[in-house]
Amino acid sequence: MTVITEKVATMETSGSAPVVRLAMREVREAAYRALMARGASNAEAQAAARQVLFAEVHHGTGLATLASWLREASWALDALTYIRSTTPAGQSFAVDSGSRCDALVHGVLLVDVASTGVGSEVLCNGVEHDSHLLDEALLNAAASSGFTVVHRSAGDANRTTFATPAGDLGTGFSAEGQAAPHDAPAAGHGSRFYTADTAPEGTFVVSTTAERDLKRAETAHAGILVNAETWAEIRTVAAGYLVADA
Repeated sequence: MTVITEKVATMETSGSAPVVRLAMREVREAAYRALMARGASNAEAQAAARQVLFAEVHHGTGLATLASWLREASWALDALTYIRSTTPAGQSFAVDSGSRCDALVHGVLLVDVASTGVGSEVLCNGVEHDSHLLDEALLNAAASSGFTVVHRSAGDANRTTFATPAGDLGTGFSAEGQAAPHDAPAAGHGSRFYTADTAPEGTFVVSTTAERDLKRAETAHAGILVNAETWAEIRTVAAGYLVADA
């Protein structure tokens, strides 16, 4: 595996778009309230808000992705239907191709099911990597299961994100020709989530727990610069869920 260590960088504004400086707490709370307003349960909204915050702190993608999701979706998606089978490697859960898998709504579930043991896998329609909404879920699953948890997409690029029990988080591209379950998803599916003893072979940008802790500490001190229009859009939706006075 080729490893490229991630360098912690200070986020900068893009062009002349107006921005606001936010505390991490504000990001998490607004995401939580917006998701509650769209029908998530308390536990679901808490988990998804943490996903959004992680993606925003480490990649600057969480709030923009949330805003896009709020324009198009609600939490009331149909339940996932699947076929369960036993393979030589372990348990396989193949989600019906007509069931939409969503990183915010289903991400934690997909990762948790896939991390039940080495060789376990979940096959579903394509879940994208660029939002980084699944990064926190992958890290949590790897830490709790003690195994490496991987999300690999179909296609020639072999786009892959993985997390190890040691806290390494890798994103990049898997090598061709690997044995199951490290190979590409089966035909008809866009993503494979699986658990393995080792990280996949390939070329990845890898961040460590120490690097992410440093980035989080710096962000806690300096705040997060967010596009003002995006922030206003999320706050408008969040206003639909009113928190009762204590």
